[in-house]
Amino acid sequence: MRERTKELLTLLARADGYVTAEELANSLAVSNKTIYRLVERINAAHTEPLIVTSRGKGVKLLSENAAAPVKPVMPSGHSEFSPLQRQNKVLLTLLFKAPYYVQRIQLFAAYYVSDSVIQSDLTAISNLLAADELKLVRDHTQVAVSGKEENIRRAINHTLERLNLFSVTSISEFSAGATGLDKFDQAFIVGEINRIERTIDGDIPYPYNINLFSHMYTLIMRVRNGRWAEADYQMTPVDVQTARDNAVLYELAKVIIGDFDRYLVTQLPLTEELNIFQYLLSIQLGGEASQLLPMAPEVSAFTRFLTDQVAQQSHLVLDAASLTDLERHIQPMLNRLRNEITVKNVWLTEIKKQYGDLFKVIAQALTAAAKHFRLAPISADEAGFVTLYFARCMEEQDRPKRVVIMCTSGQGTSELLRVKVNKYFPDLVVPAVISTAQYTEDNMSTWHPDVVLSTVHVQPIDHVPVLLVSALFGDLDRTNLRHILNDQVEAANAH
Repeated sequence: MRERTKELLTLLARADGYVTAEELANSLAVSNKTIYRLVERINAAHTEPLIVTSRGKGVKLLSENAAAPVKPVMPSGHSEFSPLQRQNKVLLTLLFKAPYYVQRIQLFAAYYVSDSVIQSDLTAISNLLAADELKLVRDHTQVAVSGKEENIRRAINHTLERLNLFSVTSISEFSAGATGLDKFDQAFIVGEINRIERTIDGDIPYPYNINLFSHMYTLIMRVRNGRWAEADYQMTPVDVQTARDNAVLYELAKVIIGDFDRYLVTQLPLTEELNIFQYLLSIQLGGEASQLLPMAPEVSAFTRFLTDQVAQQSHLVLDAASLTDLERHIQPMLNRLRNEITVKNVWLTEIKKQYGDLFKVIAQALTAAAKHFRLAPISADEAGFVTLYFARCMEEQDRPKRVVIMCTSGQGTSELLRVKVNKYFPDLVVPAVISTAQYTEDNMSTWHPDVVLSTVHVQPIDHVPVLLVSALFGDLDRTNLRHILNDQVEAANAH
């Protein structure tokens, strides 16, 4: 097709004035229809039309536009697009412009494919749309997407995912592959995300930053290129209660949509405000920002069910701190499931490689939990993130036992005791040899010992057992320490 384009331009450059389509068709051994199709593609690929057609006269090259630059598209060349990439790029254009019609020639002009390939692509696109309850509407020269706006948004997300735009870890990478996104749009969206981070006083980590950016990008593209019916939506009692329970985030969503109204010079409907609100609820907030999301009873119930399922299969039991961290992850995850917000996990392959058996246990437990609580199926990407919480617990259980040695002075006798402990228990880690003055809660939280060996009687801190021993660390002392360590291992395995 590219060779024919070059041949057509050569013929027109040699001609003095108009040439009939029939003459050109005979010279190139193609049909008259192909000549006009080539003309449309050549003009579509340049900033100014190179060729003019006139009924009764034919086709003529406009010499004054011969130097018109080619429209910037993909610097690496369109031949590198696979059929699936091409189909999804075309589909994304149709979705952004829905329900408006787009000329087929315009849709495929950049790809230099034949009519048969176009027909094949449109059939594949129609099948992709059907999966999201949308229809591809065709007439002789135009195509369009028809369906509900919520389905169009979902289809856009699925298309971005197939284009691997969610398989990146930075906003700049996403922006580089985002069709129709200019530097001003990118700066505006980044500014809105920065506003959110300032309000919650914390960073929005991966993958939530990518999800939020893609939602805002989609909103801009739909407002600019398409149209949708503004339903007379009223907040439900559940919406109202959720907004009350999360007042800071709801007010923030209203501010963000106000910024979009001014940037796009429009008045967005209430549904867009609620969409942004749901995305904010679907972000895992860390540190003090996590206090903005009150823990719902269903989160604790889901987490208990999940951890019980995992414990039955792997005997892994999370400590209190890890359990709290897991709940803070589960809360936005449940909101993502309810609102069909997907996340991509770029570490999934590595997680499966390092923690393959554990991942299978977690995936099965999440499947059981989703069924028990009547939720949508939970993806492998989500299961991968949950696996990390239990992997941390597993690594903690596999770590060497830690013993802090303490004597009254911390010198002499305690160093002798350390040598003896290393001799009889070479696998133990001794993070500190201390005096009683150093035996504080702050230090204990730093050393994380499993046992404290002391030559002087002291009270346990944070339930860490204290074994009273002699500085010579005799047979009875060694036996007692061995019993304590074994009891700890058995207690962990019993769970």
